[in-house]
Amino acid sequence: MTIDLDGTVIDLDRAQTALDGSRWLWTFEHTESGEPLMLRIDARGTGILPLSVVYNDHGPVVADRQDTTAAMYRQVLEAA
Repeated sequence: MTIDLDGTVIDLDRAQTALDGSRWLWTFEHTESGEPLMLRIDARGTGILPLSVVYNDHGPVVADRQDTTAAMYRQVLEAA
């Protein structure tokens, strides 16, 4: 699932790393207003915060790199 936060598209299906180095994962739950709840998954902290709070308090987030799988290579080669 992706979400648009102030013009930035964020892929919630992948772990996110904030500017301060904290790592976050979507809990598959939302606040009452519909905002995604994020769980801190690094060793330096714990807690669940709304995505906008993570973004404002910890800095912009980027999706962690995803290793290329054999299935992805196969899909590209079959499409060529």
